Amino acid sequence: MTGNVRAVAATKLRVFALDSRIEWEAGAYGEDADVRPDLVALALRRSATMAADAVLIGDTPADVEGGRSHGVQVIAVDTGRSSTEALRDAGADIVLDDLTDTERLVKLVTSHR
Repeated sequence: MTGNVRAVAATKLRVFALDSRIEWEAGAYGEDADVRPDLVALALRRSATMAADAVLIGDTPADVEGGRSHGVQVIAVDTGRSSTEALRDAGADIVLDDLTDTERLVKLVTSHR
């Protein structure tokens, strides 16, 4: 799920060679809905995933709201757009300062399962 339109999401992931394992049809994109809760619901439905089995990684209170509104665990990242406090106040389960510790992020996501 992303607020970006699919073409932009694909470009962003391709730049870092992260696009090859994405099941694009299972996602939801900015052109699918205007608000994050609707995108989360659509992504859960398209991917046939239960909310309890999903993790949303986002960097805005809107991302947090989208995940929390459907019972999805939310890992928020303070990328500078939204402060750590704003992300916590929005209800994020975990707030990271950045994504430099990818090993920690992977552990957080996989330990959720």
